[in-house]
Amino acid sequence: MPQVDSQALAQLTQQLMQAKGMSGSDAAVVASSLQWADERGIASHGVAFLPRYLQMIDEGHLDVHARPERVHATPAIVDAKQAAGAVGMVFAMQEALREVERMGSVNLWVSHLTHAGAMGQFVQTAAEQGCMAMLFVAGPPLMAYHGAAKAGATTGPLAMAVPGPDGEPIVFDMATSEISFARMRRARAQGAVLPMNAALDAQGAVTTDASQAVTPLPMAGAKGSGMALMFELMTSLAVGNPVVAPHLRAASASEKRHTQNAMIMLARVDAFPSGAGFVDQVRVLRDTIKAMPKAQGAGQIHMPGERRLAHWHTSQQQGVAVDNPVWQALGELAQDHGLTLPPTRP
Repeated sequence: MPQVDSQALAQLTQQLMQAKGMSGSDAAVVASSLQWADERGIASHGVAFLPRYLQMIDEGHLDVHARPERVHATPAIVDAKQAAGAVGMVFAMQEALREVERMGSVNLWVSHLTHAGAMGQFVQTAAEQGCMAMLFVAGPPLMAYHGAAKAGATTGPLAMAVPGPDGEPIVFDMATSEISFARMRRARAQGAVLPMNAALDAQGAVTTDASQAVTPLPMAGAKGSGMALMFELMTSLAVGNPVVAPHLRAASASEKRHTQNAMIMLARVDAFPSGAGFVDQVRVLRDTIKAMPKAQGAGQIHMPGERRLAHWHTSQQQGVAVDNPVWQALGELAQDHGLTLPPTRP
């Protein structure tokens, strides 16, 4: 498994996206998004997604020339217009941050997104600017609805963040499925064994064999699929861009368009009664929990996002690991476009 400088990988991402007609500035946003995930050990949402993004452009699901636009004042709605997901989310978060400065709190909906990578990056940005943030996304049905044998619900995700001590926000990011679809796909490529009750095979039976797994199962059964349903109701249906039902009713794969929708909620912590003391109270709560007696066999007690932050520090020195199948696919893409892969680290 090659180790590669993350900035060099980001440069390759930017070059490949530009080769597909995307502007340099938008391609840089996409590259930064994938880099954020790779540096934090979220390989399933890092450069491994680049071949899929290029395929989405070829299939007409991702418009490299689209410009996201604020289309409704109250409620606040941004139409991403099938732009690259990271481009749409960065624009929407900038709109929400401008609004929250004036209002103290804001809800903003985003329609016609495409896959935007790891959602934790966007709520982290808001937390770094003094906001508590929550974001959830509805997309195509990739996960089994509780009790169903096939995909009928979105895998989410849900991401939340608050400002933290020492300038390090606490960032929580999860899928509504037991494992994400991207992680299941990565396990298949690696020949890994899946956890029990994480996925179904093509016949609707639970399997731990990644080569047979086709549908992730919802986390916590009915709770996970219920959450996914509410995401679709509160985002896709609200903005007039339903996703799940059209996919399930489509007669052929060609009728299943890729699109997503999101909802962003921000609030400035200095607008609350706790004011400037909020971060101090976060420190007290964090330190109190981490000082609790550990359960038998447990290692450290971690805050959400703490292990990803540690992985980021390591990746700055050692680079990021790229799975062999992903490295091979990137090599083929680079060759097709007259580019070269970045050097690997010893």
